[in-house]
Amino acid sequence: MKKILTLLLYAGILTGCQDDGKKFLKVGVGAPGSGYEAYVAQLNDKLDKNQSFIRLKPVYTKNSGASVRLLNHSLLDLSIVEGSALDHALKIEPEDTTAVSIGRFSNQKYNVLNDGDEIKENFATVADVYDKTLHIVISGDSSVDEFSDIYNSNLVIGSDDSYSKIICEQILRTNSIKNDITSNTAFTTVEDALERLKDKKADIAFIFDRVPSEKLKEFSTENKVKLLSVPLAKLQELIAGDCCYSQRKISDDTYPDIGVNTQTLDMEVLMLASIYLDDDTVKELLENGIMGNKIENTNEYKKQLLHAGKSLHNIGFHDGAYEFFKENGVDVKQTTVVESIIKMNLIAGQD
Repeated sequence: MKKILTLLLYAGILTGCQDDGKKFLKVGVGAPGSGYEAYVAQLNDKLDKNQSFIRLKPVYTKNSGASVRLLNHSLLDLSIVEGSALDHALKIEPEDTTAVSIGRFSNQKYNVLNDGDEIKENFATVADVYDKTLHIVISGDSSVDEFSDIYNSNLVIGSDDSYSKIICEQILRTNSIKNDITSNTAFTTVEDALERLKDKKADIAFIFDRVPSEKLKEFSTENKVKLLSVPLAKLQELIAGDCCYSQRKISDDTYPDIGVNTQTLDMEVLMLASIYLDDDTVKELLENGIMGNKIENTNEYKKQLLHAGKSLHNIGFHDGAYEFFKENGVDVKQTTVVESIIKMNLIAGQD
């Protein structure tokens, strides 16, 4: 009986408090005021509108990497990754709780370290993927020649999710273009944004889509458009300030009818889940389209998974995510990490 009570206590700590039938999941968001914090607020709105019993509780850890936040504070995490470094490449200094990234965006495989002791298992598993690239599109006859020329222009944001709005705000503020993204700015779908550009209802369109964007490619065959680059110095400033981005170059043969080399941003966000988060909860998060990826077109989702990184299909997905994707015809690898709930709690600090 004592053992059962102990396990129930651990389970309660890990899954969070229950209030009015709602389950609160802790989510690592980094420092207060981060883009992830705002994103979690939007995800909570989405869960509320979908009448889900799940709510997300932000957990703040200044200057820390996502996998370490997951180990020490939370059940869910939002992480930016590249290639085979998806769930590795972080450590904790022996006398400091601040996480330090070692080899960010490299393909080298690292172990997670905690107080000098090697932890062979990684307790973070991939649950879902957000993956988009920014295209800054203007009409072919526009007088705008460079990024700084868009000051006070009528801007339309074309995307299938609201996270891109946060990204746009950071880009415009960093480049001293706009302090208030709601001024002269419309938010709509990719198709509608391009139509607004065509009809002169917008001067510039920020399109968030994978590369190549089939919608932009089709649009450019019938409409003369140009792509603008974000200045390289500003790109590096953005990347250094927030691991939400990586640099991306769109080559001149990607869109034959546009034909220009463009420096822009890639956004790759993983939702990581502790292996001890129950399968049904993870499935409900995915069924609610928590990362903007509600499965409607299996082939499109497969493309998205593979585009997020060459090694993505070799990364272990949470059991609940694995079952969800399997039911929807998407082939991902199931995690092989298995450890006791007791050991998980011993290495994990609670906030």
